[in-house]
Amino acid sequence: METETRQAALCIIRRDDKFLVSEIIDPQTGGLLHRPPGGGVEKGESPEEAVRRELQEELGIRLTHVQPLGAVDHIWHLKGREIHERAWLFLASALDDPRLSRGETPELIEADAERLRTLSRSWNVESEELPPICPSTLLGLLRELLG
Repeated sequence: METETRQAALCIIRRDDKFLVSEIIDPQTGGLLHRPPGGGVEKGESPEEAVRRELQEELGIRLTHVQPLGAVDHIWHLKGREIHERAWLFLASALDDPRLSRGETPELIEADAERLRTLSRSWNVESEELPPICPSTLLGLLRELLG
């Protein structure tokens, strides 16, 4: 299995007790996971610059204010790769976009033109019926910080 090491910046866009996630389906395994929007930190870019750029590119959202929540180191799997990732987490408000403030979940468009469905997910409820969250420690961290 190929191994990749990377840094990512992910945005927790909060609306009440929920946050926006994209549904990612692994084309090799068919596995489904939920992940906050964001993406890789490019060379010479700070994590905050990366999260602002990624949200603008993928969702058309210009973040007005982001609050850093810290970083988590984790490992996840996608497309036959084991990804060792430091994920920088940021909190933003749904008020930054009228669609989100109305409770809509816009389609996310990746750099390769792949389109991903988004939905609102509660951080207070864990259910066996919901796909795993990535990073896997995210729900516990959010309950601790935002509870």
